[in-house]
Amino acid sequence: MLRPILLLFTTLVLATGCNDGRDGAVERGDRLQALGSLDEAIAEYKLALRQRGEAADVLVRLGSAYGRRGQVEAALQYFRRTLEQDSTYRDVVAVELTEAARVARDQGSPDNMARALEMAQPMGTEFLPLDLKLELAAHYVDLSDYGRALPLYLSALGSGETGPETWLAAARAFQESGGCREGLAYFTRYLDSPAARRGAGSAARWQHGQCLFEVAEQDRAAGRSSQALRNLDLLIRQGVPRTLLDRAHFSRAEILRRVGNLDAAQAEYQMVLDLNPALTGPLVRVAQERIREIRYGEP
Repeated sequence: MLRPILLLFTTLVLATGCNDGRDGAVERGDRLQALGSLDEAIAEYKLALRQRGEAADVLVRLGSAYGRRGQVEAALQYFRRTLEQDSTYRDVVAVELTEAARVARDQGSPDNMARALEMAQPMGTEFLPLDLKLELAAHYVDLSDYGRALPLYLSALGSGETGPETWLAAARAFQESGGCREGLAYFTRYLDSPAARRGAGSAARWQHGQCLFEVAEQDRAAGRSSQALRNLDLLIRQGVPRTLLDRAHFSRAEILRRVGNLDAAQAEYQMVLDLNPALTGPLVRVAQERIREIRYGEP
């Protein structure tokens, strides 16, 4: 941590032309912060602020010091004031926000981590390191805020440095955001990986099956029979969720009946009955009626 701090403040010193007069407090603060003496550094920076007024180079130093103490709200206030005074400090502030986020994370405060990163995000996702992107996305998932988690997962995937767990996280975020169709490719990618056999494969197959059925029903309603049949076949071969199998066979039967393939449709209706041996359930009566209609022409 010492080296980034020294580099940052060396840059600021050169940019602002500090001297031995009124900027002595700033230089003392820089040395103290580099040594980890944050309370003393803050005192020096505040002295410099009283001497110089709302100077952006002092405000950003105060934000940095408070961020490294884990006091995110105070850090954010100083960073906002910095940018109000001089927007050219944007990149410096973005880097310091990620440092404050790491401190908050290490202190076990995901809310503070999120607040720091949320200020950095509009400055560009390139300022968010991959590990912090994924941790922020996971924080949003914990809050059931999948709409905010999904862009972070997609950005992380775009780096080319992620693996199967991120494919699965993106798939689930799509599903929870109402985007099952987009999520199917990520579910497939995860389930085809060795990680699925070691990790959350069972749960992923269950969620994948839900999405397969949802997309198939959308395609069936829109008259896209071949697409619907393809996803229903995948669900039936997968066998999960079992609670959707009778509905999958029924949907296949309805499509086949509509296109005139009555023998295949009857076999699918019979599967609905076979999966409900007690002959109860909402689909059983309709399946029985369809079989009679096919066999005997009775409506």
